[in-house]
Amino acid sequence: MLGFCLVLAALDGGVLATAERVPVRNAWRGLLVPSLAPHAVQGLVGLMTAVLWRSPYGWPAALFALLPMSVSCWAFARYHRERAAHQATIRALVQAVDLKDTYTRGHSERVGRASELIGRELGMDEARLETLRFAGTLHDVGKLGVPTRILRKDGPLTPEERRIIELHPEYGHEMVRGIGFLGEARAAILHHHERLDGTGYPYGLRGAEIPELARVVAVADAFDAMTSTRSYSRSRPVPAALEELARCAGSQFDPAMVRALANALARHGWQTAVTSDEPGSPLEPARGNVPPPRPPSGPAPPPDAPPAARATGRTAPGRRQ
Repeated sequence: MLGFCLVLAALDGGVLATAERVPVRNAWRGLLVPSLAPHAVQGLVGLMTAVLWRSPYGWPAALFALLPMSVSCWAFARYHRERAAHQATIRALVQAVDLKDTYTRGHSERVGRASELIGRELGMDEARLETLRFAGTLHDVGKLGVPTRILRKDGPLTPEERRIIELHPEYGHEMVRGIGFLGEARAAILHHHERLDGTGYPYGLRGAEIPELARVVAVADAFDAMTSTRSYSRSRPVPAALEELARCAGSQFDPAMVRALANALARHGWQTAVTSDEPGSPLEPARGNVPPPRPPSGPAPPPDAPPAARATGRTAPGRRQ
């Protein structure tokens, strides 16, 4: 049984390393232990059946092995039902945000994907990667509490409207605080607009005071904001967005998260399409793969768009995400 699990984990890791381009040091991490539990249960049930069959009571006694097998099947079925319910909850919340803030349709899913790329590059295990993906996908769920007229406003925001927009992390945290399976994703939703220098919101946390998942989501959020076309800004090329993130690393963003995103994009590129895209929709973002960014060969020209600090909606009155 152990040999079978080792072979299975080796094959899964090989697929991740070759097809998914996961770093070799991380490809096999966390694959063996999850596969041991179900196969151990099946092995014990088989051993019990064989022992009971050869007992003086014969095959009727072997029927007792059906009880633990039934319990095992029930547990696995319940686990998969719970996972399906979790996914349905996430999808419903994201669709509600996308319907309300149509300018950023697909943004939530892309931020979840970029967050997972960063987390995988940092070597997080699969359970934490799932939590991180939830955090990235739901980071803007608090916009459900922001008036639609503000979210869809074409012109610059007033200071009062800006203050209302900046409440969305707290709104989001309140909305999901009772959803137990999100775990530390709730803290990431609350703090994804904090900055390392302490000038972010809602609480002005500094450096390591900001939860790790929130620092990941902050980078993924700013990256997608800069590489997406909005009503108030044009999309920027992936290399230009990475340069801007690097420029703001240390003051606004965690440098380790910025490097992890750059390394992940160098291997995987960036897919701008999302599963909720509808062909032919006027709000549909650009489709297709963006080639991995090439390192700049010389001094980069000044960008034609505001810096990442404005793209993330902290200082510029007309910027929001």
